[in-house]
Amino acid sequence: MLADLLNPGEGAAALTKARPAPHASTIREAGLRDLDALTAIENQCFSIDRISRSGLRRFLAHRSCTTAGGCTLQARARILVVENGTHVCGYVLLLMRQNSRIARTYSLAVAPEHRQMGMARTLLACTESVAMASGRNRIRLEVREDNAAAIRLYTSVGYRPFDRIASYYEAAPPQVDRTAAIRMEKLI
Repeated sequence: MLADLLNPGEGAAALTKARPAPHASTIREAGLRDLDALTAIENQCFSIDRISRSGLRRFLAHRSCTTAGGCTLQARARILVVENGTHVCGYVLLLMRQNSRIARTYSLAVAPEHRQMGMARTLLACTESVAMASGRNRIRLEVREDNAAAIRLYTSVGYRPFDRIASYYEAAPPQVDRTAAIRMEKLI
């Protein structure tokens, strides 16, 4: 459950800041059992600059279990999935460095058939709760400058552009030039 991602005693307060998942969907921490679904979503949503299956596995492996049987997450990577019933519909990958107050949304993807249902907004709200509970005060991300829908989404939930990085992404055919990234940030 999402509450397991949060520090003890902060779960209820942090969760109240996140919006509930839409249409009886749930948000939970991803595990290795979700690798096939995450890989499928990644392949559906991105034609270039995909996270490979082995890359997703590495991010999922940043989980360590104590001898008492409880699991804690290291500060480096957290993947949250939105699930409708037992079907994983989307995910967000949040990175957090130790000794930094800044979290980074590394990837956000919702399967095409589940878009326009508020799932991406809900995932973003949950990342804010997780980041705040982990002592972060802002979240940053990069978005392709030609991805108008994503830029509208991020702007609508309070992200503001603060930088542009030329030639950040691979060129998507028929383009020959690499696409720039817009860096955005939200104070939380």
